[in-house]
Amino acid sequence: MTAPTDGWAELTTAALVGTARRGLPDDLLGLGGLGGLGGLAERDAGAEVRLLDAAAVGAALRWAGRVPDRRPGPLPHAPADRRPPRPPLVGFLLALVLAQPPVGRRLQPVVLGVWARAAGRAGVRAHHGALVALLESATADRELRDVVRPVLDERGTWLATQNPAWRWAARDAPAPATPEVTDADWSRSPTARRVATLTTVRAVDPARGRDLLGLTWSGDAAPARADLLGALAPGLSADDEPLLEAALDDRSARVRDVARGLLDLLPGSARAARLGALLAPLVSVEGRGRRARVVVDLPGQPGPAGERDGLGRGPRGRSQRGWWLEVAVRGAPLEVWTTATGLDRAAVVGRLDEPVASTALRLTTLRRRDPDWARAHLEHAWDAALAAVLPAEERTTLAAARVRACASATELTGLLALVDGPWSETLSLDAVTRLAALPPTVADPGALTLLLATRLHPAARPALERLVGRGDALSRPLAGVVQHLALVPTIEESFQ
Repeated sequence: MTAPTDGWAELTTAALVGTARRGLPDDLLGLGGLGGLGGLAERDAGAEVRLLDAAAVGAALRWAGRVPDRRPGPLPHAPADRRPPRPPLVGFLLALVLAQPPVGRRLQPVVLGVWARAAGRAGVRAHHGALVALLESATADRELRDVVRPVLDERGTWLATQNPAWRWAARDAPAPATPEVTDADWSRSPTARRVATLTTVRAVDPARGRDLLGLTWSGDAAPARADLLGALAPGLSADDEPLLEAALDDRSARVRDVARGLLDLLPGSARAARLGALLAPLVSVEGRGRRARVVVDLPGQPGPAGERDGLGRGPRGRSQRGWWLEVAVRGAPLEVWTTATGLDRAAVVGRLDEPVASTALRLTTLRRRDPDWARAHLEHAWDAALAAVLPAEERTTLAAARVRACASATELTGLLALVDGPWSETLSLDAVTRLAALPPTVADPGALTLLLATRLHPAARPALERLVGRGDALSRPLAGVVQHLALVPTIEESFQ
């Protein structure tokens, strides 16, 4: 909960050191935030009595979310609720999840989301005693806010006005951060704020973001230009190419590097064509049939145009020509490989014997999120990062086929993360069965339990219970998953 300000701090200090050593402020009892205590204590009452009175009422106000201020007068009354109260069992389950979640703290927000969605469908509200805890939970976890807001009803939205941290739930809460910003505001803002603003604007209106960047570009310092240019990544398109191409001539090496990194993601750009023209003559096929290999020569000394595109001095410890090859592969169109060799994608990947080019080709596939080239790589070797590029249905098929081949619980967690929920009964049972056969250690138990709790098919619960019964290192976190699987249907049934 957001802590009250001066009044409560002064009260706490006086209680700790004693009223003989630290007097109470004269206006303490008149503080709006400590309640307008009014007649609870006379002004000539002893300091100890005044302190205890203020602490009693102040604690209640803190629990209600009221932050101290010095505005006199009573609070306006809360409007009458519009939704009916929840049935008794529903309220009991909510109180249990809020106070002593049987699923553990990691899964508590997940269960609260289940409860709030069910309450929203049923058209009922949370009981008043739970409002503060619900507001606190949804303040801490933004994903809960949309589902919690309706069940707060009128009393909850009124209560949200009493604490700035809860303003997201108030009826007059400001709209989420808008991408609108005036030219004057942009020019006056510090760099960090402009970067955040530009990132937000670009996600909604890329052209407006590009215009904002141009307002101060010529006057910005090099670090600011580099940071702002990097914020063009959301909504990046061919429309940004002229700006990025111009940035290749910037006086700052860092700005030029940022521009090249963004142009790497635009395979239709003029720079991509230039690097493609450089790469194509270096790629060839040697041998025939099954013995054929894709070979790649190293680039020769680049001219000024090549240096402008990134073929300059490489990182310390790297082969200079190997670095130029990597730059060319990362920036050239992927189609160069199939055109230069006459092979399909899978054959190129399988027969490419140049390690620098092979690594750069994989990285380019990832950065451009190209599903066709990802499939080509996956034909030869499993790669979870590349599998994540594929459409959901393909990811599910690939992951389901590999569950039994996982060698560790950590690997299994990464594999299962590729599959959107809810999982099928078959995949769920296979996952639990494989987990039972693996050593009970995992790099991130929380990630595993969250996956199982939110995506596992209910039919896998008995198998998971048997796994918990082994009493090994995974038993405790998995016990919360079992409790979650048992609690979800109970919550949903309680609304019927």
